[in-house]
Amino acid sequence: MHNTGLKSVLILLLPSVFLLYKSLTIMSLPRTMRAVVCPSVPISPTQLVYTTTHPTPQPKPGHVLIRIKGFGLNRSELYTRQGQSPGLVFPKILGIECVGVVKDSGGGKWKEGDVVAAIMGGMGRQFDGGYAEYTLVPHSSVSPAIKLPKDMGWETFAAIPETFMTAWGTLHTALDLKSTDSLYIHGGSSSLGLALAGLAKSSLFNVSTVLSTTRSEHKISTVQASGADHVLLDTGSVSAEVKKLTGGVGATKAVEIVGPPVLEDSCAALSPNGVIAIIGSLSGVWKSEFDPMVSLAPSKHLTMFGSGTVDMSAAPLQQIVDAVASGEIPFNVDKVFDISSAGEAQAYMEANSAAGKVVCLVD
Repeated sequence: MHNTGLKSVLILLLPSVFLLYKSLTIMSLPRTMRAVVCPSVPISPTQLVYTTTHPTPQPKPGHVLIRIKGFGLNRSELYTRQGQSPGLVFPKILGIECVGVVKDSGGGKWKEGDVVAAIMGGMGRQFDGGYAEYTLVPHSSVSPAIKLPKDMGWETFAAIPETFMTAWGTLHTALDLKSTDSLYIHGGSSSLGLALAGLAKSSLFNVSTVLSTTRSEHKISTVQASGADHVLLDTGSVSAEVKKLTGGVGATKAVEIVGPPVLEDSCAALSPNGVIAIIGSLSGVWKSEFDPMVSLAPSKHLTMFGSGTVDMSAAPLQQIVDAVASGEIPFNVDKVFDISSAGEAQAYMEANSAAGKVVCLVD
């Protein structure tokens, strides 16, 4: 009877304890935070507004409140600022990814202090994103707790989530990449292109041959260091060289990052039954004339991949983090900015100055 009575009392007290914990969590949050706000579109990078007085998001069931330590920059954020993301409401905090520590789990499996990464799920588009000190993200877009290797700083971890989850999803899901494949990457000196090459050559895929492009001679060594077996200087048409380097057959798998204007040439670089995944448009052009009856003959396959479909609970983020830390996957953080210089960081990326990932740190 004594134990039964004690259990009943504890059950009755649990809601009150939970509410007390929530109250303490909210009380420990600052009322305002640092953030980079996009007030309207289209604007230049210098018109992004850095503020220290933006309201801090509050805990919410089904969402993880993350104290952000750093975030990587992505082309989609440039396109949003340029007004190429229709249907969005401004002002808004941009940023489709971040890394940091859990402040409140919103009823999820995490505990306060867990190191996590978050991508997509509406970040920086449907709701405020990662260019801030705190963000509130749906459970489905947050990784399991990550154990950071002792030598990995926030700047390196911040460069990994969106880029490598996109790369992994493209190779694993869209292309079903096998070790016997040859992989052609069009746009190889971008942060995503570098990640694709490194991941393809790692123990996760063990691809025999990777061919990758760059438009800049001074970036050739960076692409080689990423793991590419052959680096092609992109002059606008490289399919003939890809064919030559693959014994006249063409690559069995390909990734198109430059976009629709060059899709025809990339298809020409494929083997007769090859598969190409289009996953971005570094060119900034989303539509062009494309004749599938010609470009995909005799039986080539065209697909696409978006990181919004990645299941963060099942993706091998910890394995990738460990592989980057050990040097198995070479990866280049090109330049690190402070959050207060996010506009400068966007300008740097927009000018195509980077050979690797651009990152902003909050601390």
